[in-house]
Order: sequence, then structure tokens, then C-alpha cells
Amino acid sequence: MMWTVRNLCSLFVAAWIGLAAQAVQSHPHVWVDYSIGAHFDQNGLVGFRQRWILDEMFSSSIVSMFDADENGVFSDDEMEEVRKGVFDYLREYEYFTRIKIDGQDFEVRQVTQFRAYIEGHHVVYEFFVPCVVAAASSPRTVQVLVEDLEYFVEMTFKPNGLTIEGKEHVSVSSTFGSSDAFSFFGGAWRPKHLTLRFEKST
Repeated sequence: MMWTVRNLCSLFVAAWIGLAAQAVQSHPHVWVDYSIGAHFDQNGLVGFRQRWILDEMFSSSIVSMFDADENGVFSDDEMEEVRKGVFDYLREYEYFTRIKIDGQDFEVRQVTQFRAYIEGHHVVYEFFVPCVVAAASSPRTVQVLVEDLEYFVEMTFKPNGLTIEGKEHVSVSSTFGSSDAFSFFGGAWRPKHLTLRFEKST
């Protein structure tokens, strides 16, 4: 059984990210609607909680692979198998999350608090991206792009998909749109991304 799962996982990894040599001809194989929660504490930004809703077809495949008892709920053990089988490899791609802090790249090396669960006909991932940025008396700028740059996965930001926790600790504003912060192919592609500007509350 483990051999079969491992081989199936390999197939899904290929479907998820494709082959880099074919990137110029890529088109989506998986569709994800995502939302972001920015978390602040008394010191500043703590990180971002992401929620991904996978498309029905990919969700159905994951459920058939990992819901071993077919009860429509991932147990803790099944959730761990989902994490190891079809999530952890995204570390190589920074979990499709690129961050700039005051214009400087921040490498996403790990995520925490991973959960996977079944919601209707969809599998949902939730996880936390640690990104500690101290608030200052002058504004700090953090920009977050959630995107598969090879375009094998189409990531769509949900309407009203931003929540901010800990607003009492900082003065914060947000926008979602294109800018020069993330610009590719000589400026031909400027994907939309989240921009947060925050400073210490007065």
C-alpha cells in the first residue's frame, strides 16, 4: 500500500508543478482560491496565515488517496500523510509565497501549523508563514505575492480575502494590486500582490 501511495504522490507532484523545461508552454493543472490573514502583536508583524481551497478535481484525487477510512474527514494521521505526500515538497518553491520587506527579498524557508480538511467538495489547506518584522516609528512595507511562477497552479485571491489580527498594536493599511515590486519578463507580467504598510501606533 505504501509503495502505491508514494508512486501516486509522485504523479500528483508532476501534475502540480509540471516540468521546468515546459514552463514556457505551461497552463494551469490545478486551481486554488486563497486568502491571507496578517498577524500582528505588540512588537509588529508576526506572519501570515494562508488558506487555500483546492479545485474539486484535485480535491477528489487527494481525498481518494488519503481518506483511508472513507469517512469524509482527515484524521490526524491522514492529515500528516497529506502533508508529507502533497504539500511538503512545496518548500522547494517557497510554498508559492514570495515576500519583500522594505524592498528586500525574504526567503520563506518553513511554514507551521499545517492543517488539511475536507469542506464540501473541496480540500482546504491552512498554514502559517512566519515573517517577523518589528514595527517602527516610521512605516515598514511588506509585500506578499502568492503565485506559481511556472503557472501550473493558478492562484486566485478571494474577494475580501484579507484579514488583519492585532490591529490594536499598529497603524496598518493594505492594498492589493500590481507594482514594480514583483515584475517579470521585462515588465510584461506584474502579478497582483498584497502590500502592507504599518508603523507603531501613536
